[in-house]
Amino acid sequence: MKNKVLVLEDDIVIAKSIQIGLISSGFDPHIATRFNSAIRLFEQHDFDAAICDINLKQTSDGIDFVTEIIKGKIPVIFLTAYSDLNTIKRVEPICPYAFLTKPFNNNQLILTLKLALKNSTRTGLIPTEDIQNAFTFKMTKRELEIIEQMSLGKTTKEIADNLNISPLTVSTHRKNILGKTSAKNSIELIAIAKQKQWM
Repeated sequence: MKNKVLVLEDDIVIAKSIQIGLISSGFDPHIATRFNSAIRLFEQHDFDAAICDINLKQTSDGIDFVTEIIKGKIPVIFLTAYSDLNTIKRVEPICPYAFLTKPFNNNQLILTLKLALKNSTRTGLIPTEDIQNAFTFKMTKRELEIIEQMSLGKTTKEIADNLNISPLTVSTHRKNILGKTSAKNSIELIAIAKQKQWM
């Protein structure tokens, strides 16, 4: 039985690319390019996961869809070109599985989706060796302190002042943290931190 995945992406080229990648990896993707069509699909099918673009260039966006329609029923992966503090604050209560920033590659998306399904309550359909080796990193106490500060939207200087360390030390830790987690930005890092219950 294939895992059904709802893909909400207003750019049809990106949506088709995701669809092809998911099909080739054994998933059953259903594409929606508009908010209302995504609602209809969600009502018609029993989905296992959702991939949602945040900016739909409509009155309602991907965050609204996840908040109002999905309501935590399935794991969600957000696609976004935005990493501003306002976006982070809107998304924090939702606790999505992950953020992927555009541009991204399908291999990254597929692995993230497999991990989301593996860690959800509806898992068990997709065995993969990749999952056994993913997210095996460990964080030091100082790194966890810095991650917590980053989740609050603090700048490097503010983190340095709060933890009584130099800005250079903070920058070094940030670089190491991103390297360990393979996160591309603060949004992805915070999503991983929440998933790993570091905060």
